[in-house]
Amino acid sequence: MRGRLPSDVHLRPDDLALLERVFAQVVPEHDTHPDELSMLLIRLFQEGMRDEEKLLAAANRWFR
Repeated sequence: MRGRLPSDVHLRPDDLALLERVFAQVVPEHDTHPDELSMLLIRLFQEGMRDEEKLLAAANRWFR
């Protein structure tokens, strides 16, 4: 999932807090590249996945 984030990413403080919580849970479990995880979470969020548990599950599946 290498690449760049779209330049039109607009996130509110609450959105960032949600993404940070999910990020903090996934990184230690998978010892993965944080840049790839960040892009994945933002892309999922932009595609409409706004539920914390669903984001967490999707990120965990992606890094298996």
